[in-house]
Amino acid sequence: MDVAIAAKRLEKDVIFDRAESFVRDVLLEDVLGAVSRGERSLAIEFSELDKYDYELSDELLINTEEVLKTFEGAIDGLGISEKIVKVRLRNIPKANSFKIKDLRSEHLGRMVTVEGIIRQASEVRPEISKTEWECMKCQNRVTIFQTGLELKKPMECSEFTCSNRKDFLLVDKDFGDVQRVVIEENPENLEGSEQPSRLSVILRHDLVDPTFRRKITPGSIIKSNGILKEMPMKASDGGKKYDIFMEANHIEPLYQEFQEIDIKPEDEEIIKKIAADDPWKLVVGSIAPSIYGHDKIKEAVALQMFGGVRKKRPDGTWSRGDMHVLLVGDPGAGKSQILKYVSSIAPKSRYVSGKGASAVGLTATVVKDEFLGGWTLEAGAIVLANGGIVCLDEMDKISKTDVFALHEAMEQQSITVAKANIFATLRAETSILSAANPKFGRFDLSTPIAEQISMPETILSRFDLIFPVKDIPNPDIDEKLADHILSLHQNPDIAAPLIETKHFRKYIAYAKRNIHPKMTEGALLKIKTFFVELRNKYSDGSSVPISPRQLEALVRMTEASARLRLSPIADQKDATRAIDLLKYTLYQLAYDSETGKLDIDRMESATSSSKRSKIMIILEILRELEGEYGKEIPRSKVIEGGEARKMALDDIEKLLDDLRSKGYIIEPKQGYIERVE
Repeated sequence: MDVAIAAKRLEKDVIFDRAESFVRDVLLEDVLGAVSRGERSLAIEFSELDKYDYELSDELLINTEEVLKTFEGAIDGLGISEKIVKVRLRNIPKANSFKIKDLRSEHLGRMVTVEGIIRQASEVRPEISKTEWECMKCQNRVTIFQTGLELKKPMECSEFTCSNRKDFLLVDKDFGDVQRVVIEENPENLEGSEQPSRLSVILRHDLVDPTFRRKITPGSIIKSNGILKEMPMKASDGGKKYDIFMEANHIEPLYQEFQEIDIKPEDEEIIKKIAADDPWKLVVGSIAPSIYGHDKIKEAVALQMFGGVRKKRPDGTWSRGDMHVLLVGDPGAGKSQILKYVSSIAPKSRYVSGKGASAVGLTATVVKDEFLGGWTLEAGAIVLANGGIVCLDEMDKISKTDVFALHEAMEQQSITVAKANIFATLRAETSILSAANPKFGRFDLSTPIAEQISMPETILSRFDLIFPVKDIPNPDIDEKLADHILSLHQNPDIAAPLIETKHFRKYIAYAKRNIHPKMTEGALLKIKTFFVELRNKYSDGSSVPISPRQLEALVRMTEASARLRLSPIADQKDATRAIDLLKYTLYQLAYDSETGKLDIDRMESATSSSKRSKIMIILEILRELEGEYGKEIPRSKVIEGGEARKMALDDIEKLLDDLRSKGYIIEPKQGYIERVE
């Protein structure tokens, strides 16, 4: 950039002559092809211009707007197209690439390149692109191309003999389209706890064409070349302060997941070396090594970071490959630490705490656009982490109305917005790793999860794996835990991850980008046998041990296990690992000690199968007693009927209280019960 600044400035006529020569010698065929295809712009490689005329390329970096207009004028002079063909520059030198936070006043007016995630995207609005003014003194007409944010008027009449400088009448105007997007720095480029910087980018002409606009949506990662400009802020000091924005010249969407992570040949060698050793041990050992134990949870998180394969079905629907994991349990057991660690190593991750999260912050919203007017679509954490992981801590602290917004994101993996006349569907192919605390402080394995945390049952059913985190005193484990924690204070290096963080992130990115495992017949048969045999054990209908949701979860985990090994084939060993993890969570949370059976409703519902059976018995007793006592039935008679069916008194009392709280029965007067139809 310093070389460009020091370069000798060229005269206007020299710039035009050299630009015209470049257009005729290098671009002529490209211009003819673009015009024949009906394209409104022509993208050229900066290196071609630099090779042809390095002085002109240096001038372009310093005096960008004027040189670009000169190129467009030279193309227009060919007489090939009736419309102005816009010149788009690709692959600007790296010296002109900046992080958004590093842009300063010295960069104003120059061509710069920035990368970021689109946070907001406004509606496309019409804008005056060219005006024609008539001189009130000599009737001469003056044409002005409108490039800024404010309407420009003639400073003086272009007629040599006329001295008019103020009396002009607007007689004609041409309109173009304009859109504003706000891009935010990639989380990959942030250091420590700094906040990501934002930059407004103005798109015009072909950059807002419908076909191109579909690629520029909130959550997309783009690389933008453009001219950095200033805009006065509204202030009481007379407009001394300015804000900056970019007039986009070229936009390049970065489609691939984790494309912002550069994997060099030497990185690929390290990745393949990890995969050839014992990747499962190395990866699991690199997840929150300072947290003692929780091996099963770390295994699940490892599978979640790699994820399964997203597939399109013949009917046009998609089956998700991303896993969702929920940690529920006692405080102080390391749940938040695991989430924090995952958010620091997983590519394209976001950490959100439940106390500061809302539905719009998690999904998407529509906000007022003060820049262009109208309404703007703004993406939330799940959309911004598309292709990555959202670590959602304290999920039980989010209000139920806000949590309901996660339904579509967790299963359909999209966010639909229909507000302020904006109807949009955003991609949300995001894994969710959540943590929640029980209502009463400690987790009780004998009580269904839905009764212990403030979360809708429909959300619970969308998690592939739910882990209880228990803090139970045990002399042997406590001694090892104490030694581990105290040793960390003496020597923090003992908890170093087995894989360096920078290599770990690239390992995940490489696997998700290049490895798309397919399951072998053996793996499919093993999963099918497990699913069918487990359900056949409960064919009497007393409870449902496992549902089709868990079957799909097994497929995702099996594929993730193969991807972790960088294997294109998911075999029986991968299926066994997935089954072992699922069985662990089932027997921890879905086992009904009263019946001695597995009951998936204990994990996904507040009402277990055994409790549902008892409720049906109580309701049946009420119907029978209505024939003898009418609508109002003595409570004591209901209890007698329950005890006759070998139900415990405490269970009967709890069930009656539960039915009353849910509105199935009422108590018209003390000691009497009435069933609500």
